[in-house]
Amino acid sequence: MTKNICDIKELSTYLKVSIPQVRKLVRAKMIPYFRIGNRYKFDINEVNKWIENLQENEGKNILFL
Repeated sequence: MTKNICDIKELSTYLKVSIPQVRKLVRAKMIPYFRIGNRYKFDINEVNKWIENLQENEGKNILFL
Protein backbone atom coordinates (compact mmCIF):
# COMPACT_ATOMS: atom_id res chain seq x y z
CA MET A 1 0.00 0.00 0.00
CA THR A 2 1.43 3.35 -1.03
CA LYS A 3 1.37 6.19 1.45
CA ASN A 4 0.31 9.50 -0.04
CA ILE A 5 1.61 12.08 2.41
CA CYS A 6 0.88 15.78 2.13
CA ASP A 7 1.43 18.91 4.19
CA ILE A 8 -1.18 21.31 5.55
CA LYS A 9 -1.17 23.54 2.45
CA GLU A 10 -1.65 20.60 0.09
CA LEU A 11 -4.43 19.21 2.29
CA SER A 12 -6.25 22.55 2.38
CA THR A 13 -6.20 22.57 -1.42
CA TYR A 14 -7.34 18.94 -1.57
CA LEU A 15 -10.24 19.59 0.84
CA LYS A 16 -10.98 23.02 -0.67
CA VAL A 17 -10.86 24.70 2.73
CA SER A 18 -8.56 27.33 4.20
CA ILE A 19 -5.32 26.52 5.99
CA PRO A 20 -6.73 27.99 9.25
CA GLN A 21 -9.71 25.61 8.93
CA VAL A 22 -7.37 22.62 8.62
CA ARG A 23 -5.45 23.87 11.68
CA LYS A 24 -8.74 24.02 13.62
CA LEU A 25 -9.49 20.41 12.68
CA VAL A 26 -6.01 19.40 13.85
CA ARG A 27 -6.33 21.28 17.17
CA ALA A 28 -9.72 19.64 17.76
CA LYS A 29 -8.15 16.25 16.85
CA MET A 30 -10.96 15.70 14.37
CA ILE A 31 -8.80 14.86 11.35
CA PRO A 32 -6.12 12.14 11.16
CA TYR A 33 -2.60 13.59 11.17
CA PHE A 34 0.91 13.01 12.45
CA ARG A 35 3.90 15.20 13.04
CA ILE A 36 7.40 15.16 11.69
CA GLY A 37 9.31 17.61 13.82
CA ASN A 38 7.04 20.62 14.15
CA ARG A 39 5.26 20.00 10.83
CA TYR A 40 1.82 18.47 10.45
CA LYS A 41 1.58 15.71 7.85
CA PHE A 42 -1.47 13.92 6.52
CA ASP A 43 -1.91 10.53 4.89
CA ILE A 44 -4.45 11.09 2.11
CA ASN A 45 -5.68 7.49 2.43
CA GLU A 46 -6.52 8.10 6.11
CA VAL A 47 -8.11 11.45 5.31
CA ASN A 48 -10.29 9.77 2.66
CA LYS A 49 -11.39 7.16 5.24
CA TRP A 50 -12.19 10.01 7.65
CA ILE A 51 -14.31 11.70 4.95
CA GLU A 52 -16.15 8.44 4.21
CA ASN A 53 -16.88 8.05 7.92
CA LEU A 54 -18.25 11.60 8.06
CA GLN A 55 -20.47 10.89 5.07
CA GLU A 56 -21.78 7.67 6.63
CA ASN A 57 -22.55 9.44 9.89
CA GLU A 58 -24.34 12.24 8.06
CA GLY A 59 -26.55 9.67 6.36
CA LYS A 60 -27.38 8.06 9.70
CA ASN A 61 -28.28 11.42 11.23
CA ILE A 62 -30.69 12.15 8.40
CA LEU A 63 -32.52 8.86 8.94
CA PHE A 64 -33.42 9.86 12.50
CA LEU A 65 -34.81 13.32 11.71
